[in-house]
Amino acid sequence: MVRAFCYHLAVVSFIIWASSVPAYAQKVTPSENEPDHIRGQIMELTDSAMVVKTKEGDTLELAHDENLTVITLQKGSFTKVDFGVYVGSVAVKLDEYSPIVRDSLSWLHRGYEFRIIDEELRGVAVGHKKWDLTSESVIAHGWVDDIEGRVLSIKYGPTEQEETDVEVGREIPVLRMGLGDKSLLKSGIPIFAGAQKNGDGKYEAVFVFVGKDGIIPPL
Repeated sequence: MVRAFCYHLAVVSFIIWASSVPAYAQKVTPSENEPDHIRGQIMELTDSAMVVKTKEGDTLELAHDENLTVITLQKGSFTKVDFGVYVGSVAVKLDEYSPIVRDSLSWLHRGYEFRIIDEELRGVAVGHKKWDLTSESVIAHGWVDDIEGRVLSIKYGPTEQEETDVEVGREIPVLRMGLGDKSLLKSGIPIFAGAQKNGDGKYEAVFVFVGKDGIIPPL
């Protein structure tokens, strides 16, 4: 069980985002090793593959095996946010400065979604990088270092440059993120998946986000 859990962490940390270096050292374009992001709905499901209809209307078959990493998203609460809690958010930079006071000014970001991440996943995808939800979105993961109302600092390194200030509006989804298993995959549910093409040009899924209690993955 310990070996399997370590494998899950390795997949989440190094395959999903490949972003364990500080933001200032990262490229703004996705790594060539990063899987394609697939957003859609499972139409068919077997023990070794799923057929997904994407938001763009395409139909893709994603092979998967017993090592597939399944991440769950369920309703969370902003009241659970506190200093040191590990979090993640997809956001876009605004043309205004953050209200959080520090030695240097930082840009404010508006969140599209916000996740409070279970302790067993602390450290995954730490950093800040470009994300493909919109043409201007970024994704940041780290620990809460400062809070000013609904604005918080997501910190992922020792310097002031290694943090992203995100405004978590009351209208955006606040979710709890944790590890799940393949039993949560069912026909008809919406998913966010990462998949890579093998030597035959066919997709193999390396991770899947699924929502609980009607949650649609907003990533």
